[in-house]
Amino acid sequence: MIIWIESQDAAVIALLAFLLSYALAALAFAIVVWLSRRPVAAALKATTPVMLTPLGLLAGLVIGFLASHVWSNVDRANGYVSQEADALRETMLLAEALPAELRGTVRDAIGKYLRFVDDEDWPAMMQGRARAGTTPVGLGEALTALLSYAPAQPGQQIAQQRAVATIERALEARWNRITLSKAAISPIQWATIVLLDLLLLLTIGIVHMDRWPAAALNLASFATAIAACLILLLVNDRPFSTGGFILQPDALREIGRTG
Repeated sequence: MIIWIESQDAAVIALLAFLLSYALAALAFAIVVWLSRRPVAAALKATTPVMLTPLGLLAGLVIGFLASHVWSNVDRANGYVSQEADALRETMLLAEALPAELRGTVRDAIGKYLRFVDDEDWPAMMQGRARAGTTPVGLGEALTALLSYAPAQPGQQIAQQRAVATIERALEARWNRITLSKAAISPIQWATIVLLDLLLLLTIGIVHMDRWPAAALNLASFATAIAACLILLLVNDRPFSTGGFILQPDALREIGRTG
């Protein structure tokens, strides 16, 4: 269910987050109305607003922890794509110091890899099908060509060694981004947020049990705040997947246009 929500456009995610939050608020209001007509209502009226403090603190800590994790993943995702693009760009620059035939082979192999990323690798990663452990098309060919070359000059030897190192950095960056694409907020963490929100909504309703307009207003206000938090989490949870915030391989495409 969560994966389906996160795969929608940002506007749809926002709509669903508000619907969920207001549904929880309506459920809490209905439960409080039902309790107010039972003998237990007299005892529940002793509930004070102080109860909201620990519950709100717990909910805030959980949401804050997950938000820091999500935004950290977004920053790391951007960093991995930049590292991959920088490594490939440096490889092409180093290839200029190599013989023309080898230089052409390396540039063609990198071009093939960039097309592979745009046409196959990136869509597969967004759908959760990409495999990090395999050597991708193009980079394997470039690495083989460089390792099979016997440099005749010290400068070419240095360029060869550094070009091999930059390709290895590109492979590592690709492995990191594919691994990160599988990271997401777990179902138990989402369930914890929903449970804490429901407890807070119920407590707000019980505190205002004799004041229905105040109860409805406070429930709606808190539900709106929770919906905003859910939207931030849902939109940014999986930057390498469909829906919400989507990170595109623009840095890699730029190399293909300028290379």
